Amino acid sequence: MSFFNLTDAERDLVLEEWSSMISVIKEGVLLARRITKEYKYGAYSIDTAQYEYYALAPPGVNLSFFNASREEPKRPRAVRLMNPRTLLLEDGRMARVYVVYRYPLKLPEGFTYMLLSSSDEAILVFKRIPRSRAIHIADSVRKRRLGVLGAREEASVELAGELASRIIRGADLYEFHLLLTMIARDYKTLEDKAGELRDLLKTHGLEAEAPYIQLDLYYFKTSGLLAGLEKKYTDTYSIKPFFFLVDEEVRDERGVFLGVSGSGCPVILDLWSKPNLNFVVLGVSGAGKSMTIKIYLKRLRELDRGVVYFGVDPESEYTRASRVFDATSVEITEGGELGLDPVRLLKEGFLELGQVADVLSELYAIPPRLQGVLRRELFVKSDRVVDLESFIEVIGDKELKGFLKGALAPPDIHVYRGRLPELRGSTIFGLKNIRSRRLKALISSLISVYAYNKLLSKTGRSVFFIDEAWLFLETPSLMGLLENIARRGRKHGVAFIYVTQRAEDLARTPQGRSILEQSATVLVLRQEQEGRNILREIYGLSDAEVNTIVNAPPGYGLLKTGGKRLFIQVLATSEELGLFSTSR
Repeated sequence: MSFFNLTDAERDLVLEEWSSMISVIKEGVLLARRITKEYKYGAYSIDTAQYEYYALAPPGVNLSFFNASREEPKRPRAVRLMNPRTLLLEDGRMARVYVVYRYPLKLPEGFTYMLLSSSDEAILVFKRIPRSRAIHIADSVRKRRLGVLGAREEASVELAGELASRIIRGADLYEFHLLLTMIARDYKTLEDKAGELRDLLKTHGLEAEAPYIQLDLYYFKTSGLLAGLEKKYTDTYSIKPFFFLVDEEVRDERGVFLGVSGSGCPVILDLWSKPNLNFVVLGVSGAGKSMTIKIYLKRLRELDRGVVYFGVDPESEYTRASRVFDATSVEITEGGELGLDPVRLLKEGFLELGQVADVLSELYAIPPRLQGVLRRELFVKSDRVVDLESFIEVIGDKELKGFLKGALAPPDIHVYRGRLPELRGSTIFGLKNIRSRRLKALISSLISVYAYNKLLSKTGRSVFFIDEAWLFLETPSLMGLLENIARRGRKHGVAFIYVTQRAEDLARTPQGRSILEQSATVLVLRQEQEGRNILREIYGLSDAEVNTIVNAPPGYGLLKTGGKRLFIQVLATSEELGLFSTSR
């Protein structure tokens, strides 16, 4: 996951490994490169970033423990100086290398990676000082100001003293230089980038300059002829903030291009490569959740024409664009017979006896003392009846029969009577014409169970999605049907996409919380202030992450998938905005 989204304990482990790698190399170069590449999706083209990391170590140093592989960085050669501060590269571009010479009292962890947003390379050139000399330097530091990381103005003596104390206690001492390389096609762009870099450096309390020794700096030479560079010293502890091995990429091999990460990397998502196939999208009204799913479904269809979709669409947003998904749209109206009889669904294997009992008990307010009677009646008599109407007629307990009489009256009876809809290929059910929230939840849940079980008989990849799922939150038994779908999907290759508004609503019920916690992929778009604590509790988010989510623009949110957690911006093409926009 992205370094900036790790917990404090997780960061400590990562930084310890970073410090250990530097200790193993002893003397060398750590290079981070930000390479801008054009990403094409159809006729749509955007500039995205790709990050590469290299450790240039002395011969014989084994870095396999750090998951390193042997590969040379493919950097263009420097041909000549165009002026004392600017290089001409062999590919016709221009380059300039800055040396950071002043640091603040305290450096934020990972600040070097942040500098890559305005530079093309960040280079840490370092050399471990032999122990005897390190002790001597530490002793000198106690007596006078020296080029110490963070040493500045009146605090320099105190900071230098802290460094000296750590060296005497056994920490390694390093001489180092931090270099930042900018590359551009023309001189004006290079100057513009230089201005951006200076502004960014100021926000971190850093200062840098581009010396007249550009050729040597471009090849990481900071000693010998460059003895004029001010020496900087750091130790095992204070070198940790220079960490830049940050991974903010999701590039699943058979995935759908969804957008870009906060660092500009493409986000390419394949639900079928995850531990389970559940995808939860959370976002308040206007956060972009429906647009996100429409984009995902459209692009998945373009990658795989054989994928089968079934969707439940309470507001009929997807049915209007069903042709884009090669799906049949079915608009459900009040009074229309749907054939979603729970007893018939039980007999045909779509529902379990306990699920039918729970749904009927909750819908028709059957008291707890009669719920056991209902289960017994279903167990004994369901084989001898054909549907809910005939079951109610043969119930022996008059009080229980009285509670269930509501199922025989409109509008519920219209839901149960009739023939089950035929599902041939992808189908999306629209429920905008159903005015009653209770009835909409009932129809949505029963048709979800029916459609989902139909998917189980399909071969190949399938997707079941349900939007506006907050409708179920007040009916735990119906919510339980969806939780059961989420649990079973992986075994049958059915991706379950659950779209709703607020995390705190789901967390109120055990079934909803299970969906939140057990989904391998979650996208949290803009949330309300009231959901802050739930986001922290369930996903372990920091205050900074929660603040970003609460104030996020449409389509921007935190993606959790495959062990990674990163902010992304969902990107729609102009064609997709025209197809899917609901603001017209």
